[in-house]
Amino acid sequence: MLVVASFETATAQPARGGEAAANAGASSQPAVPAAPARDGTDEILAPPPTYQAGGVTVDEHLGARLPIDAKFRTHDGKSITLGEALRGDLPTILTFNYADCPMLCSMMLNGLTAAMPGAAKPGPAPVNAAAAAAGAPRSGDVVFRLGAQYRILTISLEPNEKLDKLTKMRTRYIDRLPEDQRADAQAGWTYLTGDAEEIRRVAEVVGFKYTFIPERAEWAHPAAFIFLSSAGIVTRYVYGIELEPAVLRESIFKAGLAEPATATGFMLRCYHYDPDANNHSRAGMMALRVAAGGFVVLLLVGLGVLHLLRRHSRSPRPRHGEVS
Repeated sequence: MLVVASFETATAQPARGGEAAANAGASSQPAVPAAPARDGTDEILAPPPTYQAGGVTVDEHLGARLPIDAKFRTHDGKSITLGEALRGDLPTILTFNYADCPMLCSMMLNGLTAAMPGAAKPGPAPVNAAAAAAGAPRSGDVVFRLGAQYRILTISLEPNEKLDKLTKMRTRYIDRLPEDQRADAQAGWTYLTGDAEEIRRVAEVVGFKYTFIPERAEWAHPAAFIFLSSAGIVTRYVYGIELEPAVLRESIFKAGLAEPATATGFMLRCYHYDPDANNHSRAGMMALRVAAGGFVVLLLVGLGVLHLLRRHSRSPRPRHGEVS
């Protein structure tokens, strides 16, 4: 399994009119202010023609609000709605992964857990746009610890994934954190599974596009960390499998303020080479097979001729005067 990447230096996209209106009535939190629109120069590059899931990408929906009535089950079997999962005042990192993902999910979550200890160290708090414009000084050192200053929601792309798989997956990544951070992480990282319709419903709201590849029994999907305000409003997209602690700190900080931020990172997708994906590939494979068959025939003919020549050279020649 390979991974293809295209560079993404996207500016934050304003919430779409209809979605913004619908979301505004669903929460008492002030609407997220619109950010500069795209200028058309930062579009995600298209996958190669042989890619079986060309629609796998992310359409940024800044300002969209998660459907809080969507129903799931947690890794420990508890029935829950997204509204209950988002209860409280912590910002959230939303990810879409699944336990049997052969490569991209583990790379992505390894990158996240690698950045989390750095974000948990004391450091200066970022300054929001309004404060920076007013010349406000930075505040003192702050920490961003999972379970204390933010939480993570991981929704499995595999409908109704087995809970023991989710639990093992969750444990594997929490155990990558420093020991003194694991107790808070246990409370702050929730894995969810549910019906295919509920999973897709959430994915569509945040613009996360994925598809099932039947031939490989795998889900093709992008690698994206989606930051949410405490009310479940999308504030930022960070792409790729590696996170700088500074980017993580800034993204959490702005999500806590419900302030939209510019997307950053590389867009990564799963990619499988399929030699039968188009006519050119099939023609090339057929030519190789014909050439291989022809080589075998020529080899056999050559060996046969060589054998006859050797037999002829070994036959005794008649002596002078003898009749052969």
